[in-house]
Amino acid sequence: MIKIDQFAQVEIRVGYVEAAEDVEKSEKLIRLHVDFGEIGKRTIFTGVRPYGYKADDFKDKRFLFVTNLEYRKMMGEESQGMILAVDGLDLSFGEHGSVKPMFISAEGLPVGAKVR
Repeated sequence: MIKIDQFAQVEIRVGYVEAAEDVEKSEKLIRLHVDFGEIGKRTIFTGVRPYGYKADDFKDKRFLFVTNLEYRKMMGEESQGMILAVDGLDLSFGEHGSVKPMFISAEGLPVGAKVR
């Protein structure tokens, strides 16, 4: 659980995925090259290949991303944010089920727009 003040610090923006590819030597990761308009471009990893997602499922689409996280090393590179998704399961925080996550589309919203 987090407090409302902590949630107020979360920055969510619309990002446009210019390119996406599977990460070599990983069975899970897809590397997303995301444009956030004025704040620039970032590389963000998502570990959803086991759910059947392919890099092309993200390319040329807009999604919501958390953009003010500390960067995290993944396969020797930095992931510079996190794509938002829901899984629809009633699980405790930190648990993950087998249901395919659904990503939050931001089609029709301006690239870089701050949502939160």
